[in-house]
Amino acid sequence: MNKFLLFLEKYLAAAFVSLVGITWKYNLQTPQPKEKAIYTFWHRNMIPLMYLHRGENIVILASSSKDGELIAGPAKLFGYKIARGSSGRKGSSGTRELIRYATENSIGITPDGPKGPSEKMKYGVLFLSYFTKLPVVLVAVDINKEKNFNTWDRFRLPHLFSKINVTYSEPISIYKKNEIEEKKELLQKMIDELTIKNKVR
Repeated sequence: MNKFLLFLEKYLAAAFVSLVGITWKYNLQTPQPKEKAIYTFWHRNMIPLMYLHRGENIVILASSSKDGELIAGPAKLFGYKIARGSSGRKGSSGTRELIRYATENSIGITPDGPKGPSEKMKYGVLFLSYFTKLPVVLVAVDINKEKNFNTWDRFRLPHLFSKINVTYSEPISIYKKNEIEEKKELLQKMIDELTIKNKVR
């Protein structure tokens, strides 16, 4: 995809999400934390959360690839800061950017991205919490009417006038490296339970 098409996609995608998003009804099941945190959510929930948290100066990690630019472009227009990198070749540079931003900003991260397996916690978010000293806040999302795409994560886009439940966990801090394995299992269990409790009735 050339630079012109990426430029066009950025504005078209942001405009589309804004037009559809204005009709969405969010139901926050728990209050959003007031302190800085690492908001941790599954990759498939990116769009409803991107719209909900627009303008909050949150930093997100986007892949250095052109696919990453498809997310990074619209996200910038919604007021997000972007750290470029991934779990691949440039992952360490992306992590360093996030650590630098963490002195002043919350972070949004998808622990099962960018390629899965879907809804499985990876170690990256735990190491990021350890190095930044920011707590992890898990975020569960459920939508009553949505389009599911034929992707590895069943990426979701809420329909017009959808009801969207959002639940935030209590902050979970990681102070020592030897806690990481145990906390990884805890985070997986917690977000699985949050997802079940967060269902739109």
